[in-house]
Amino acid sequence: MTARVIVEKVVSYREVGKFVDKVFDLFSVEDCGFLKPNFLKFDNPENGCITHPEVVKAVLRAAKEHGIELTVIEGGFFKNSAKECFKAFEIEKFAKCVNLNEDEFVEVQIDGKSLKSVKMAKTAVLARNRFISVPKMKVHHLTKVTLGIKNNMGFLKKPAVYMHPGIDQKLVDLLHFTKPKLTIIDGVIAGNSSEMFPRPVKHGVMVASDNVVACDFVAALLMSLNPYEVDHIRIAMESFGLREEDIEVVGKIEPKDYSLSLLSRFLGRFRI
Repeated sequence: MTARVIVEKVVSYREVGKFVDKVFDLFSVEDCGFLKPNFLKFDNPENGCITHPEVVKAVLRAAKEHGIELTVIEGGFFKNSAKECFKAFEIEKFAKCVNLNEDEFVEVQIDGKSLKSVKMAKTAVLARNRFISVPKMKVHHLTKVTLGIKNNMGFLKKPAVYMHPGIDQKLVDLLHFTKPKLTIIDGVIAGNSSEMFPRPVKHGVMVASDNVVACDFVAALLMSLNPYEVDHIRIAMESFGLREEDIEVVGKIEPKDYSLSLLSRFLGRFRI
């Protein structure tokens, strides 16, 4: 089955709405009830660390025009990361927002190759396979990239350091339990060098697909990375039976160079 991925040049967050409208016209969002951004920490959206609030608002607006009310769900690295973002960026005026770090957590059986069980926010379990993932395009010291697949880690109880050993297989195990119905990657201003303290890259691109693995594959190409050398993407392709020739790219891939800082490479080498 063909996995269609939309790639479009979007140089300003003022233009994001047009892209999102196109995505909603091309892909089904039926049964979606939740939106999961990457609000790793409270930060200036122009720094390339978190999903830009204008992208979140554009998705909420488009969903509402399709008769869908989405609940925004996120945890973040710190206890109140998501809550601070919800308030400061006025996301609460557009939708119900849930800080997953303050949610009730339940034990969930994953029974994957490496990941057997996790403690997951109850609302995230409710959102299983019914959410739109809206990650930021950026590098990560453990997984090389943090895109749609990695965005699922925000559902887990913190600290989730147990995920670090063998993280690539564990991310794929988690993806088998819950995967987004639609993925929209914010690469207008992306993040280079580090996932926590990135150097912003004005990449001017948005990527979307109803196949998160294909979406991450194309995003990795845009970051001048070989997707087969990004272990969780490679493992996910094998696990879900996705081949490169199955991926139909609508748009032009114009890559920019991304790399990890010396400190990030050091931390990644020692799996810290």
